[in-house]
Amino acid sequence: MCMGGNAGDGGAAERRKAEEERQARIRQGNKAIDSAFSGFDDSFYEGRRGAYLDYANPQATDQYEDAFKQLTLALADNNLLNSSAAARRRADLLKKKGEIERSIGSKANEYANTARSQVGKAKTDLQSQNMNIANPTLVAANAAQRAQSLNEVPTFDPLINLFAGAAEGLATQADLERRGKNRYDSGLFATKSSGKVVS
Repeated sequence: MCMGGNAGDGGAAERRKAEEERQARIRQGNKAIDSAFSGFDDSFYEGRRGAYLDYANPQATDQYEDAFKQLTLALADNNLLNSSAAARRRADLLKKKGEIERSIGSKANEYANTARSQVGKAKTDLQSQNMNIANPTLVAANAAQRAQSLNEVPTFDPLINLFAGAAEGLATQADLERRGKNRYDSGLFATKSSGKVVS
């Protein structure tokens, strides 16, 4: 009695066919993931970096201008507008501005790198899920949802008191300038020898 051409293979042909269909579904799922994540390219990460710069730089500029005005008023109040103290304070404020700008640039790069890492992890997770379930419809839906979530710009923390203390201590400085001394040579810590030489 004949049972068919594959009856003697113990079902290997059926298993092979089922695995080929599974692999086809996996390939279909991977295509769906690649399609959903196609927008995450270098321009996306540069955009994330730019979003932080656009958020932070105006705040830093506004705070610098406010600090400069406050410093100028404090210098004027203490008759120090054309003093060496004024030159030092302005130079210190400008130096601080440069440090803050570098810090903002560094933070912007951090946001871009974090986004790149999150996208890579999400894609790896989806590919692993796809290998396990081989359900391209479900994988495509999950990929679209993850991609949408990753596209959302994060909430950035506000920049507060970047130039705090820029105008502090000027009354003391004014007093020292009036005496013809500066804060580094005030005589406050000078030691005077009152000891006797013992022979």
